[in-house]
Amino acid sequence: MKAAVVYCSQTGSAKTYAGWMAEELSCTPEPLERIETVATDAELVVFASWFHAASIKGVKRFQAYMAKHPEKRYAVIAVGATPMPCDLWPASEHKEAFRRSFPENRYPDLPWVYCRGGFHFERLGALDKIAMRIYFKMLEDEIARGNEREKISLAGMREGFDGCNRSYLEPLLEQLRLQG
Repeated sequence: MKAAVVYCSQTGSAKTYAGWMAEELSCTPEPLERIETVATDAELVVFASWFHAASIKGVKRFQAYMAKHPEKRYAVIAVGATPMPCDLWPASEHKEAFRRSFPENRYPDLPWVYCRGGFHFERLGALDKIAMRIYFKMLEDEIARGNEREKISLAGMREGFDGCNRSYLEPLLEQLRLQG
C-alpha cells in the first residue's frame, strides 16, 4: 500500500511523529502544504499536527483534501502538550479536543491517536508567546486554589520538555494494520 505522511508543526513534535510514521509506512514526511503533490498516488494519507487553542492546526486544508479524494484512506496523529491519558488527564478530554476538529458525525471512522509532544516556549511565534503568558497567569490562579493538575502543567511548560515517544503511535499503527 502506498502511503503519504503530511504534517503541520510549530515546535517540532508533530514533525517528529510524522517522521516516525513515515518510517513505518516507507515514505517521506512532507509539510501539509505539499499534500496535493505528495499524496497523489497514495492510498493512505496520514496527517500529523498539533493542538492550538483546542483545535488541530491545518485541519481545514486536510479536510478539503479529504473531501476532494474520498477514495483514499486517512488517519490523524493529534499532538499536544498534555500528558498521555491518566487519572488527571482522562482519554475523554483528548477525544473531545480531537472531535472539535473532526466531528464524529462527519468523520465517524477516522482512525486517530493522541501523542504527547513537547513544549518549547522559545520556539513559539510572538502571538503565541503572548497567549501563553496569559495562560500561565491563569494557571497560577488555579494553582493558588489548590489545583494539582494545573501545577503539573505549569511546571512542565515553564521548564520546557520533550515528551515525544515513538510507542505512542502503536495504537494507530495497529488500527491501520487491522484495516489492511
